[in-house]
Amino acid sequence: MKTPLLSKLVGLLTGKNTAPTALWQPAQRAYPLLATFDPAAEDLFGKQGLYALWHLGVRPQWLRVGMSDDLGATLTALSQASWVSAHENNRGVFAAWAPVTPERGDGMARFLSETLKPAFQGEPAAAERAHDLAVAPVACPLPPGTQS
Repeated sequence: MKTPLLSKLVGLLTGKNTAPTALWQPAQRAYPLLATFDPAAEDLFGKQGLYALWHLGVRPQWLRVGMSDDLGATLTALSQASWVSAHENNRGVFAAWAPVTPERGDGMARFLSETLKPAFQGEPAAAERAHDLAVAPVACPLPPGTQS
């Protein structure tokens, strides 16, 4: 029997959830593994946006969310993080992103980090905006597959 969290994350990976989530990319296809992801192929270098990272292993877990001034640089830097390599045995680390402006994205990143409680919210990666507790959380749809 699948646990609710596992079912949600499997739906996220496979894209089988049909809830309105037009915010999150890539739309209409499976989410990429961060270790082999090419941000240039998605034209993410120099683009601002929100991102979410997770793994689906035995114990599925949200790993990190954030707002970046350059999604390509941030996702490339995070793909080199030791905790990403450590999760390769857990079916890998998957990524989703959403093109949003910093005016909304900073609050959305705070909302997602408080809602999802990711495990690796440490120091900002390249081009990532630091989480600012003075910024009010901005509700946003959760990445596909996470809605109940």
